[in-house]
Amino acid sequence: MGKNAETALLKQEPYLVIDHVNKYFVQKKQRLNVLDDINFSMAKGEILCIVGASGCGKSTLLRAISGLDSNHGGQIIIDGKEVVAPSKTRGIVFQEHRLFPWLTVEQNVGYALTVIDKEEKKQLVQTYIELVGLKGFEKAYPKELSGGMSQRAGIARALVNKPEVLLLDEPFGALDAFTKIALQKELKRIQRKAGTTMVMVTHDIEEAVFLADHIIVLDSKPGRIKLELHVDLPVPRNRNSYEFLQVKKRIYEEFFQDEKLPEDYSI
Repeated sequence: MGKNAETALLKQEPYLVIDHVNKYFVQKKQRLNVLDDINFSMAKGEILCIVGASGCGKSTLLRAISGLDSNHGGQIIIDGKEVVAPSKTRGIVFQEHRLFPWLTVEQNVGYALTVIDKEEKKQLVQTYIELVGLKGFEKAYPKELSGGMSQRAGIARALVNKPEVLLLDEPFGALDAFTKIALQKELKRIQRKAGTTMVMVTHDIEEAVFLADHIIVLDSKPGRIKLELHVDLPVPRNRNSYEFLQVKKRIYEEFFQDEKLPEDYSI
């Protein structure tokens, strides 16, 4: 994102607001703090990545944003409305594709579509199948798809209802490196074309820098914000550029404060 585009985003009213969010669990009669006073906001049309080590609370925070877990302190507001329950205005993509094995790609994508008119539904399903690059696989079953293709189908299913926000919980974490890089490029293309606001959880620093306009780095036990930054890099992003590596180094040093990442090092 160039400086003019970033400035325009920053001037917008916040679209998603996380306001003093706290979360704890009780284990063996002891309170375990998971999220501690989380505060940030993002603009409409941004990709925001939440980065942190395992157990830092990033998936817990994503569940709260989705409305799947409303048992927390503070408020989560999207487009001026408090999130208190799940809604079709928020699509979710998990690390596992979670497709129904007995349904074809087109049936999976259209499963939760609320459109009543059959022809309109068919056209919408086809539009999103083509958007994620699965044209020609409409009649295929999940067992006939690769891991990357299954995730594409899962993304199409999440987008077909035109959600206000798409939430992604480490969607590429189980994929091989080559497929992961290809799908990162595809997700960026899809987001730019559809204009969807996206919040993504990841433990992959390079993935966050490649995709995000806005990055939140969480500390662990309890989850607190260590770093918040806006990524002012042009799109498409060059993973080997000096500017890209500098942003990656900045985040890396939040996790390994006693180590310095060599400028030509790749995570």
